[in-house]
Amino acid sequence: MNWWLRAHWAAWCAGTVVLMLVLAPLLVGSSLPIPSLFAGMAGALPVPLMLPAIPAAMALYAAQRVPHGYELTSVRPQSRYRTVWIVGICFLAAAAAVLEMVVIDFPLALAVVRNLAGYIGTGMIVQYLAGRQYGPIAVAVLPPTCALIGLGSGGRPFSWTWPLHPTDSPWAAAAALGLLALGLTVGPRRPPWRSGGHT
Repeated sequence: MNWWLRAHWAAWCAGTVVLMLVLAPLLVGSSLPIPSLFAGMAGALPVPLMLPAIPAAMALYAAQRVPHGYELTSVRPQSRYRTVWIVGICFLAAAAAVLEMVVIDFPLALAVVRNLAGYIGTGMIVQYLAGRQYGPIAVAVLPPTCALIGLGSGGRPFSWTWPLHPTDSPWAAAAALGLLALGLTVGPRRPPWRSGGHT
């Protein structure tokens, strides 16, 4: 287990989650200006809602660092380790977010954790469907894509742009948790793009 944690950069991934939750309250008023194609106005991507893409991309990359063949020949349940590790990252972020809500009254704390879970789930699904190298890329392009084409009239986000929804949006929370659950479900399975051999 210790070897698995070192090989998958567990400490580094946990560190980026903590760094995300430290930076998010400091950047609560910051946003990246992104033109919105359908809102009829200039869009803006709140930086705290984009920050989770960094630890999510690192977790997705780290989870796939070990060649698939090694894990197939291992006598230990590698896929179970990965699932517990991903869930642990999300629980760590959730616990820290609750602490921030209580101590400093950070209004976007739960939205940051929601986006972390949704980004990881989205990346795992993309890795399963397209290849392990595409998960972090998908997570990196998802937030700006949502800001670019995911805002309707008046700047209101469409239903599918859950990363931009407010903290109290039940739909956004359900979407993020659903993506995470689906990602954890398909993650241990043999990807359709791997027709043979161990890569």
